[in-house]
Amino acid sequence: MDYQQPRVCVLPYRQKLGMIPSRLPLSDLHWPLGVPPKIEGQTLADLLPTDHLLTLPHKSLYLRPSFGTRARVSVMILEPRAIHRRYMALTNLFHRRFHRILTSDSLLLAQVPNSVFFPFGGSWVPQWKETDMTKHAMCSLIASSKKKQSGHKLRHDLVQWSRETGQDIDVMGRGYKPFAKKSEGLAPFRYSVVIENTREQGYFTEKLIDALLCDTVPIYWGCPNIADFFDTKAMMVCEDMADIQCAIKNMSESDYVSRLPALNAARDVGVSETLCMRLSPCGFHGSSVEPFGV
Repeated sequence: MDYQQPRVCVLPYRQKLGMIPSRLPLSDLHWPLGVPPKIEGQTLADLLPTDHLLTLPHKSLYLRPSFGTRARVSVMILEPRAIHRRYMALTNLFHRRFHRILTSDSLLLAQVPNSVFFPFGGSWVPQWKETDMTKHAMCSLIASSKKKQSGHKLRHDLVQWSRETGQDIDVMGRGYKPFAKKSEGLAPFRYSVVIENTREQGYFTEKLIDALLCDTVPIYWGCPNIADFFDTKAMMVCEDMADIQCAIKNMSESDYVSRLPALNAARDVGVSETLCMRLSPCGFHGSSVEPFGV
């Protein structure tokens, strides 16, 4: 069957290719650029050499004898080195098994010739355009109960300081006050303390994107070179606990209003950091795919 453009599918999170990957139904996969026609009844074996299969890393991926498909297989290493160090080591050894390595890790990009810069980005507020953005509270902080990474610990330390000093911050999330939709912890607030799990070059996540989509000024700790991606007038960039405390003390309605032009521009950039939009510049929309290549 002749297709005008490559088909792009993603193996769902936590799903593996299995013992006989060629039998995996195409209907079980994610299609970030849209589901192509007539895939019912088709499997990985039916993908063409011009198609692309993207997957997250797991140990068996590097060692399996076959992917069960003629499609080009690329691996997305989206977590920071602090979390995916072992997969980065395996990628250094077995990168030739894959068409492309999608990552934001600067060391991996320097060491692996078929790697492509691919920031984490993404969003957990898919209905942000229909969400009421009316601001009636000053600041939120979303935190889970995790304590392993430096960012996890910083969140909990900040919660303790906030409660001890009576700061105007609503603490939310699985570790404190759960919510049904993430937008509930962002949209009503002028500011939100946004702390990534780690600080690494080029690594920013939906934590930042979601705040921008909800017209909420991030008090941001994370990616050291975030200014390479966003206008930092839209946020309050912090490097340590003291910076975050200072930013919280300087919150005000007038400061929020002054940041709105930059915040609106940053929101538009944030929209481009969804998976679908990030695939487009990599060439998946056309018959000539650079840097993914035909």
